[in-house]
Amino acid sequence: MSELKTEVKKEKLWSLAFIIILFINAINGTATYMVNPNFADYLVSKGAAFEFTGLISSLLSWIALLLRPFSGAISDRANKKVVMLISYVVTAVCMMLYSMTDSLTVLTIIRIIHGMAFGVSGTISMAYATSYIPMERMGEGIGYVGIATLSSSFIGPQLGDFVVETFGSQAVFFAAGLLMVVDVLLIFSIKGQKQEVKAKEVVKKKISFDDFFAKELIFYVLFIGMFSFGNGIISYYLKTMGNARGIPNITLFFTAYSLVLFASKPISGKLLDAKGADVILYPSYIIAAIGMFVLGGAYSLLPVLIAAVLKAIGQGSGAPAIQSQAIKMFGKERSGVAISTLFIGQDLGNAIGPVVASGLIVSKGYTFVFWGYAVLLLITDVIYFLYRRYQQAKEKQ
Repeated sequence: MSELKTEVKKEKLWSLAFIIILFINAINGTATYMVNPNFADYLVSKGAAFEFTGLISSLLSWIALLLRPFSGAISDRANKKVVMLISYVVTAVCMMLYSMTDSLTVLTIIRIIHGMAFGVSGTISMAYATSYIPMERMGEGIGYVGIATLSSSFIGPQLGDFVVETFGSQAVFFAAGLLMVVDVLLIFSIKGQKQEVKAKEVVKKKISFDDFFAKELIFYVLFIGMFSFGNGIISYYLKTMGNARGIPNITLFFTAYSLVLFASKPISGKLLDAKGADVILYPSYIIAAIGMFVLGGAYSLLPVLIAAVLKAIGQGSGAPAIQSQAIKMFGKERSGVAISTLFIGQDLGNAIGPVVASGLIVSKGYTFVFWGYAVLLLITDVIYFLYRRYQQAKEKQ
């Protein structure tokens, strides 16, 4: 009887540790969203030319991208809790140091160090969270982690603006640093060693290329990167499209998108765990593509909001399905390299999307860009179908 109770307990999702981890992710995201939107203006106030603010600000993302493969190897071989503590402490210190210097050189150095910590913490936070999610409820659990992170995109910018207006620009960085200190204390509060159960061969084997990049996930890098490719385009050019087409309040797209994500993630997560990734991914690309066709032809607010809903349903269910599938393929022992490999796809998609779109918008227009992206989503769906057929045939053999 005791063994039966132990087994049931292991399958429980809503443990105290998992709830604390959700708060940790929400607070971490809130601190980040407090800092990043105010960073460019802060650099200008310290004497930086506006044309250099983007370069210095983006160092966080580029350094993080370079660190992604190493963060996966560290996550799988080291104590996840200790690594997360170190990365969060470094992040807290960097955020506070932003407010304590007037030197652009020092600010740039701090930004680089912050990027290193950010590259590690992004991977380790997700890997650590999956340690407390039962494998059979992985899709649902990842969905809740996504909701926690999403909530920070609401709270962070608003809280950051309030601090800046009330106490000044320097205070926002110190306040964000204090939030990270709260996160550190919460990490300390998590009890148990469940997260350290790992296969001995993973810890003892020699370091190889497989520790830094999961080559088995190369197609999944494409699958998740294609979703992020559109994020990069929309984030940078949706507002300019609204200005060009005279669409008022076009940024409500992001509000509608976020609200639908909040509502749909738990449902899609449970469906994913019950029916598998194929049931989610096949329609997700089609739904997201329809949303982009609608957005490309939008000249008023209503179709923009419809596009936001469709994109949220498609991408909001599709991306967690890819993450869940990757973790199930590799197991919790190698969840770090699986997550870091997928993050590389997300980072590349976010970075390449605006670069490709900027030239095409000038020469071809917004409709061409969004309809072209919709076609790419449909092509990706076909590639996923062929890939799954190949996988299934290989399994039968």
